[in-house]
Amino acid sequence: MSDYKKLIFERKDEVTTITLNRPEVHNALDRELSAELKDAILAVRADRECRVMILRGAGDTFCAGDDIKEFNEWKGDEAYWQVRLYQETVQLIEDLTPVTIAAVDGVCTGGGLELTLVCDFVVATNRSRWGMPEIDWDITPGWGGLSRIPRFAGRRKAKEWNLIGMLFSAEKAERYDLVNRVVSPEKLTSEVAKLTEIMLQKHPMTVRRTKFALNKSADLSVQGALAFEVPIMPYARGSSGLKDFTKAESRKKRRELSKDFWSD
Repeated sequence: MSDYKKLIFERKDEVTTITLNRPEVHNALDRELSAELKDAILAVRADRECRVMILRGAGDTFCAGDDIKEFNEWKGDEAYWQVRLYQETVQLIEDLTPVTIAAVDGVCTGGGLELTLVCDFVVATNRSRWGMPEIDWDITPGWGGLSRIPRFAGRRKAKEWNLIGMLFSAEKAERYDLVNRVVSPEKLTSEVAKLTEIMLQKHPMTVRRTKFALNKSADLSVQGALAFEVPIMPYARGSSGLKDFTKAESRKKRRELSKDFWSD
């Protein structure tokens, strides 16, 4: 494993936590941190034992996006290659086999918000602040702010957030499908831990195939999307997961954890 300078990479059992570690600048992504993040994501992709990846920020904040002061240092076509690196990184996250959870506190703007768009779950604190302020820096989003936000919140809100550039609350982010759950800051870690436990109780094969089908069918017609569902059930029949599920104790544990989770 690489010796990272600007992020923390922690692997415990089947869970990997990546913490962006530049709290003095709200974990803004400079060239070094961006390269380290891509390297860390590649390490998660190669780890076949990892089942959950948690992405968070150090210092009670998530990520303010790009470190814009670096832009004036870019020469030639460096901007193109840097944006391509960002796009490759978020696509890697979206395509990961493990379930991905963004734990968001404090600032979540620009590239930070774009990172959450490719995670499977987003848990945020009620003091987190969201937005796409690039327009006031005379730049445009480069890795999902213009292309992925409309798929969550619709074109109307995507235009509002990107053309005005205001900040908005976690409650509004939840209302427009950017967030799964809003909690108080002191409950963020425990809420993510509970969600992680839920995911670890599922059969990994079924989780992998369900996530794959959900991701790949999202932008297709219904008939095209149904093609991704066909292999799931035959593959599940006779699997150890299905056999285990029929056992009373296994079934009871899964259902007790899941049936009322986030039911409010």
